[in-house]
Amino acid sequence: MDIKSILNCNIIGVVKSVLNLRKKLDNNKLPSQGLFYNEDFQISIERAKVEDIIEYEFNFVKDDIGMIIQKVKKVVENNIFLSSNYVFDDIKSIDVIFIFLEIVKFTKNKGIDIVYFDEENGKKNKIEFSNDSFNYYNLKEEISKYYNNEEKCFDVNGYKYALPSIGVENSLTNYLIYKSSDKESKKLNNYSFDFTFFLSHKRYLSFNEIENLIQIFNFDIDIEEKIKIKEVLNMFLPIQKYSLKKNGRIIDINSKIDLENIWK
Repeated sequence: MDIKSILNCNIIGVVKSVLNLRKKLDNNKLPSQGLFYNEDFQISIERAKVEDIIEYEFNFVKDDIGMIIQKVKKVVENNIFLSSNYVFDDIKSIDVIFIFLEIVKFTKNKGIDIVYFDEENGKKNKIEFSNDSFNYYNLKEEISKYYNNEEKCFDVNGYKYALPSIGVENSLTNYLIYKSSDKESKKLNNYSFDFTFFLSHKRYLSFNEIENLIQIFNFDIDIEEKIKIKEVLNMFLPIQKYSLKKNGRIIDINSKIDLENIWK
């Protein structure tokens, strides 16, 4: 892209922002809290187009998790704008559902209420999904000391932990689909894919790279190192979960978001 084209794109972005056609997201308010993005990484969203919504709702099967994830990813990919040199595959996979819900809210110009059972009064209640209610990972002092600001990862016991990108997740998914027809594909069910959390800013993996990493993390690493890896992963388990908070209580929202009727 030449300089003139870049300038035109920037001008268009500014105009759309002024006209409230685009909304800039705060990296710190994403589930990843911007911890694993470079300083110049920025996401803006626009309202979903009618064709996006039609495609999303067409043949929606509420029990097909794989299909739903693909539909969510498609909406996000079609309605985001990233700063120069970044692509959809650079987004951390944990942030995709959150970005999707932001697009839904921006499109409908209204909030998203989550219905849950309130155990205190024994009745159904509701809470709005928003930055204010989201239960963000608490970066305690004993963990924050491991943060490497230059590389945007946590350097713990020689392992550099970072949440996997959509590109890495898609690469692994494509690999597993490809191998599903293999006679020895059942072996994959017993393998660990923990290596996805130690790839920093990787946006793509070839099948050869995946097989090498499977070999290293499942067979070449000794027991002591595997224990270290598990300890690192356990430190950051909370950041991989979605929950909300209300009046000091944590509300688990797994299976509580009606993704089938989200656009209604």
